[in-house]
Amino acid sequence: MRTLLLMTLCMGLPATSMAEEPAAEKPVAHLARFATGTGPTHADGTYRLLDTAKTERQSNAIAFDRQDEAAHGSATLRCQLRVLEGGDGGALVFLNTRAYGAKGPAPFVPSWVEPNLKQTFAVGLDVHNPPSKEMFTPWGNYQDRPQREVSLHWDGREIVKRVAPKEFRGDFTDVEVALKHVVGGAEATVKIAGALVYDRYFLAHVTPYPMRLAMGAGTRGDATTEFDVKDVAFTQGERVAAPRRPLHVEVFNHVLTNNKKTAYETEVSLPPADWAFGRVILTLDIHDAGKDWDEWDRNGEISIWDGERKLGIVPFITSYRTACHWKVDVTHFRPLLAGKRKMEVRAGTTFYKNRGYMMSVSLDFHHGTPQRVPYRVVPLWVGTARYKSAENHFQDFFEPRTVALDAETVEGKIFTTATGHSQIGEFTPSKRAITFSPQAGAEEADEKRFTNVLWKTDVYLNPNRPQSGTWQYARAGWAPGDVVRPWWIDVPVVPSEGGQKMLFRYESKPYEADDFQGKPTEKQINQASHVVRSYLILYRVGEGMITAPVLLITNVAGKSNAANAGIKKGDYLASYDGMQLSSVNDLRVAIQGAAGGGRERVTVVVFRGTERLELELAVGRMGISLGSR
Repeated sequence: MRTLLLMTLCMGLPATSMAEEPAAEKPVAHLARFATGTGPTHADGTYRLLDTAKTERQSNAIAFDRQDEAAHGSATLRCQLRVLEGGDGGALVFLNTRAYGAKGPAPFVPSWVEPNLKQTFAVGLDVHNPPSKEMFTPWGNYQDRPQREVSLHWDGREIVKRVAPKEFRGDFTDVEVALKHVVGGAEATVKIAGALVYDRYFLAHVTPYPMRLAMGAGTRGDATTEFDVKDVAFTQGERVAAPRRPLHVEVFNHVLTNNKKTAYETEVSLPPADWAFGRVILTLDIHDAGKDWDEWDRNGEISIWDGERKLGIVPFITSYRTACHWKVDVTHFRPLLAGKRKMEVRAGTTFYKNRGYMMSVSLDFHHGTPQRVPYRVVPLWVGTARYKSAENHFQDFFEPRTVALDAETVEGKIFTTATGHSQIGEFTPSKRAITFSPQAGAEEADEKRFTNVLWKTDVYLNPNRPQSGTWQYARAGWAPGDVVRPWWIDVPVVPSEGGQKMLFRYESKPYEADDFQGKPTEKQINQASHVVRSYLILYRVGEGMITAPVLLITNVAGKSNAANAGIKKGDYLASYDGMQLSSVNDLRVAIQGAAGGGRERVTVVVFRGTERLELELAVGRMGISLGSR
């Protein structure tokens, strides 16, 4: 059992400010020691989290008392940081005071480079990931890349991890961490040593919360370092209220595939396309399936039908038997995510034992009206491209595509995912380009060209680590235990009354011999394949959208107030007596208010599909059952 040692001291925080708070009142700092060493210290404006003796197995923290009980729309930390090469590292934490208190020391964290705290945003700074050629090592840094890794964390999970583009280990250097809340989550920006590590990186489902600043650092075994911070300035933006709860749709709940049934289909009822949602988040879980769990990395995909055509919208690769949890922004597929739709989740294979994957999928529609909304999804290239030969090199799959743009189109984006398969296709980089130009009367100068290499080198930093097998090796566009990340290209559009036509081309390049590992035969090279999903997303101005209700009427009692007013099962209840409703409690409060005011009849607003109805009924119990969507 771990022995817990705790030391707290109270002192001022120089150069620290909080929005809307008196400048003269300085936050109180609490220093805490959880393991060995002398603990953190504060002197001459510098917080020294680790002792200069570089004692092994330290764990220390500093936390500042909350200055404002409200939640704010943004928060920014600026400071000077000094950390040395070695290990382990530390964290910068925007501590949620609802979970961890408004005052006092920071909570104990087992590893400060993995600051996974409940409903809390944090940045991890990891300077210990030694190179290793071992296939099954938890470290995974077989390429001997720089050990200056920066990770983003939310609600007990590491979301993403990257190598900082510029060296920051050594002398004091500038650090800036900014969190800005947007529809459906928050955008995180991290700049270290003048270089952006993350630029408005979107974190799903991060809602505003009252916070206070904390910092922690630790060492691991004989991997030691120093971690000093000074010139700390922590500010928050305007106070904000909690956003409306998203409309939640459960699609699949713990479905289990096997070698006879590798996919599940279902029909779902999704909100109309003209309901105002600023972001749609898809959540995918792969659960522990015990003895029925396939231990290999397999292709997976979430698809939706557009008429008779099935379109993959979230491709993923299963892990080597580790549970997975992903939140994927699928707002761009909103035109498909409307009305009654058939959806599918697929993972596994028909030839391996009787094992598969237990999966859950849900959708959350977050309220808000963006300036531009996606209204049309055009498939460009969807399917499996086969290399076949050096002369062909995927070309027969990527036929040029002409797309007619509607007059209302103001913007376009190309969404492309591709994953390489077979020994060569998986472990060999593939050069490619996408071009587009007006179809009629186009000059060469009008063509826009974007190049890219289908090659993912940060596989070893996948938050779903460690795994078994060759999980850490670079691959052609994918990683075991991860969703496939898209290649995005902006397509500028000049609105035209008559619309216009655009010509799109995908140019693949032959494999280069220098990229091969070993000496593959021509037959092995020609067996390479790419699984491709490429779509043109068209946007229009976001006008005329309907504020979306969330209370679904699941039953109406006979001869009730609701039945007499003409309310039906399947309607959405939007407001009662002028009060917008987001929960059953809101309805209860509205009814009590109307009754207390002596009202006899009130007006309710319901939506039946896209139709808005204003109905009058008597004050009191409505006689309905509600489900919050």
